[in-house]
Amino acid sequence: MLEVFDLLERTKLNWTVNKENLISLDGLKTDSFGLFRNDNDKWLGTVGKRYCIYQNAALAEVIVKASEDIVDPELITGGMLRGGKKVFLQIPLDDEHIGNDKVKRYITALNSHDGSTSIGFGSTNTVVICSNTYYQAHKQLNKFRHTSSANEAILTAQKQLRGAILKDNSLMEDFKRMTEHKIDLTLFGDIVAKLFKVELNTSSKEVSTRTKNNINTFKSVMDKELASHGETLWGLFNGVTYFTNHSETAGKSESEKKDHLLFGGGYSKNLMTYNEIMKFIKSKTKSIVSV
Repeated sequence: MLEVFDLLERTKLNWTVNKENLISLDGLKTDSFGLFRNDNDKWLGTVGKRYCIYQNAALAEVIVKASEDIVDPELITGGMLRGGKKVFLQIPLDDEHIGNDKVKRYITALNSHDGSTSIGFGSTNTVVICSNTYYQAHKQLNKFRHTSSANEAILTAQKQLRGAILKDNSLMEDFKRMTEHKIDLTLFGDIVAKLFKVELNTSSKEVSTRTKNNINTFKSVMDKELASHGETLWGLFNGVTYFTNHSETAGKSESEKKDHLLFGGGYSKNLMTYNEIMKFIKSKTKSIVSV
């Protein structure tokens, strides 16, 4: 398919992975296999003999066919992380408006070439005005495995893609709920404590200089984001995502930034904040209903 080739070229994923039996320095065979890129011989990971490679071309073909009634293949984007250990393709959805903010929406398909994960879908949303990106993996959706046949993978991907879109729509509704609640100081304190792993009643002398500096940077970010998005839970959420997107990744490459937000500490902090905010909103909703 020409669309698949074009997608692989655009995303710099037009390479394959080889699986090579690992041998000791004395020439003894092992039960381990190394995964290597064919274009530059870069080692990606070590797996067992039963591991099946799911090539980039196969993933691209599945995503193009699964999304053909949703988007023009030319609009699909993607790339790699950690030198190709992780690869991703992104299917754009219609923009959404949360309060006064425009949000760019994508369904992201992730695959690994280091043996760490099967193929999975998630939502990637970016607030345009401040370029705050939030990624949420949809772990509730069954992943299709590297051993899937082509037809089985396409059918599974179509089903998972529809499920991912529904979950993204639900995520947009959650964001809208955040705009309806004023920022709560107790919730804010709890989130700060979890972000920086400090107890709220900890003496200043017990907190490291680095942590103090990070907290001060975060407070500065919060002032800016609350002024931009309003003194609501949506403003609080954007304060955290701005901090993880920009403050924590200052001086890093785009690939390192994406890795931080999709797999690293940024992902964990953003998800924790989202979960804490939604837990707070649900508690308030229950209180109103019980009354």
